[in-house]
Amino acid sequence: MMGALALLMMLACSGESSSPAAPAPAAPAPVSEAAPAAPVAPAEVTPRVPSTTDTRFAARHILVAWQGAVGALPNITRTRDEARARIDEVLGKLKGGADFGEIAKAYSDDATGPRGGDLGGFESGTMVAPFEAALKSLEGGELSGVVETPFGFHVIQREPLREIHVAHLLVSWAGAANVPAGVTRTRAEAEARVHEAHDKAGATEADWRTTVKLYSDAPLQNEGGDLGWMAPGQMADVLDKAAFDLEPGAVSGVIETPVGFHVLRRLE
Repeated sequence: MMGALALLMMLACSGESSSPAAPAPAAPAPVSEAAPAAPVAPAEVTPRVPSTTDTRFAARHILVAWQGAVGALPNITRTRDEARARIDEVLGKLKGGADFGEIAKAYSDDATGPRGGDLGGFESGTMVAPFEAALKSLEGGELSGVVETPFGFHVIQREPLREIHVAHLLVSWAGAANVPAGVTRTRAEAEARVHEAHDKAGATEADWRTTVKLYSDAPLQNEGGDLGWMAPGQMADVLDKAAFDLEPGAVSGVIETPVGFHVLRRLE
């Protein structure tokens, strides 16, 4: 069964959304020096306690690797000195007013390059020490100097952290996109079921969790459908807008996508 977040991210990559789901960054890596894992579906995630902005950060970066650096792709043949010259060129362009996103697309060796170097939000302790130390020294929007890690040379820009903590209820029907196995109801039956669920879900968090457990076709029913912290663009546009329009504790209306009928609750 495909996880709820995987379904939402699939929609974000389809015509349902103009915002692509973010691929996993190849670097910088966790302190263990393994590359960060790709976003995974809630079925594979243990919901975590919400964090404050004191321990979570958002950033984008440009990585220039050299042959033999940790995680460097086989087609990277430049020497360390050549990589240093290239990152100096990058920094010069950025200081001269070039657009960070466009430079990242043109120069970065990281998997985040095609999306402008965006790393999204992450916990303190996720990145290797030199990268995190440089990031923590920056104010919002400020650009770092050249930062060296085992993965290569980086230029980092600290971004505003914009995330919300969201939970999700899904009612699907036979024939919907990526319908979970065993779902045989018709679209009309699904619509009636989601409205029934919506009527029961809004009063308290306990009501929400009970309703999700009884009605949702998505994973994590026992955890109240908790999707964790979501940044703009991680869901299909229609779901993204609905979620970010909610106040903490509020429940959305019924939202239809090719996957099914959705109800969202903003936890924080």
